[in-house]
Amino acid sequence: MSLTEVPTARRTWVLTQGSPLSHCITGLIVPALGGTVLVQRDAPASLLDGLVVSGLDARTLLPVLDLEQGIAHCVRPEDLAAAAAERTDVAAALVVSPTRYGAVADIRALAEAAHASGVPLIVDESRRSPVFGRHPELLPDALAYGADLSVSSGTATVLRLGDGPHAELLRPLVERAVDLTRQSACDALPAQPLARDWHHVLASLETAAALGAGVRKESRFSLVADEFGDVHGIAGADPLRVAINTHVGGVTGRAAHRLLGRAGLGRAVVGATETVLTLALGEEGEPDAQRLLDALHALPTSAADLAEPLRLTLPEPGPARLTLRAAFFGHHRVVDCAEAVGMVSAARVTACPPGIPVLLPGEVVTAETVAYLRLLARSRESRIRGAADAGATTLRVVQEPTGLW
Repeated sequence: MSLTEVPTARRTWVLTQGSPLSHCITGLIVPALGGTVLVQRDAPASLLDGLVVSGLDARTLLPVLDLEQGIAHCVRPEDLAAAAAERTDVAAALVVSPTRYGAVADIRALAEAAHASGVPLIVDESRRSPVFGRHPELLPDALAYGADLSVSSGTATVLRLGDGPHAELLRPLVERAVDLTRQSACDALPAQPLARDWHHVLASLETAAALGAGVRKESRFSLVADEFGDVHGIAGADPLRVAINTHVGGVTGRAAHRLLGRAGLGRAVVGATETVLTLALGEEGEPDAQRLLDALHALPTSAADLAEPLRLTLPEPGPARLTLRAAFFGHHRVVDCAEAVGMVSAARVTACPPGIPVLLPGEVVTAETVAYLRLLARSRESRIRGAADAGATTLRVVQEPTGLW
């Protein structure tokens, strides 16, 4: 099988403008199917931006949380089914697989849950390696397990139509949306073909296997994927995304990233939190496995910077009073957190860890959310993105919604 072959795809669209545009395309096509979309709460920001384009109501799906490591995994099929059963106007379900830590969702069960509810399943696969699914040791892509449409990225962004029961319904909608974007991007450079050969695939797999074996052998650190089998909703792991829990070895993930970068070994790092360092392989210029392992295990313990994980459960989101689009285009003002309680958020506010928004535009700010943000702001190992100030003492709220929408 050729590496450039896309198995199980009924139709493929290659976009030169990148994955953010592909997410906007999903926002263009989904309103033709219904009024509410089910979307994984920690989906890429550009996918949520697509909801601003669509004007749809959104019901978010919370992924399974690992409070010990402060990371988010996959959406459980039963949570998708329960959310779909609550509304009669659901247009589609959008989930993410693999996650930023390499967890692969149970797409087959998610597709069955979505199809039983009468809606298509769209899977964002933008975090998977360009060679993912093209070797026997790698799990197939989402289309092989029943997804109706997938979004993936690499040297070019690709929209792929599967064989799901809603695929033919989606086909003309995607074609029209893609034609619209192509007409407005006639000067874009043509997409480059996927430049991979079997030697590169095997080399990437060998590097990933050597890194995993080296981490297990020294036992100072641990592999996040070794615990995937105990998490409901995870069907497998992307072997080319190596997430390492450095916290158990006395080093924060951020410190490990910084020190490896100084040694010229940070190119493969795609994420770092207080507990986890994540490497992505399958790209050009991969690191030497033994050199990286030697540098990793030589990292000094940073006891002064190390803190116990917060292990905080996310507060229940407030009710959605406005769509993301109405909140985005509404008149905003900045108020103190305490004053914001009961008002409608105008911004996406994300807690890191675990990298999941605690507020989305259009949602009511609750007292529990404000208390959670204040607790995070006092913690050295946490980061808050999207608040009106760095300390999250103020929030941006909707003064009044615009009448345009």
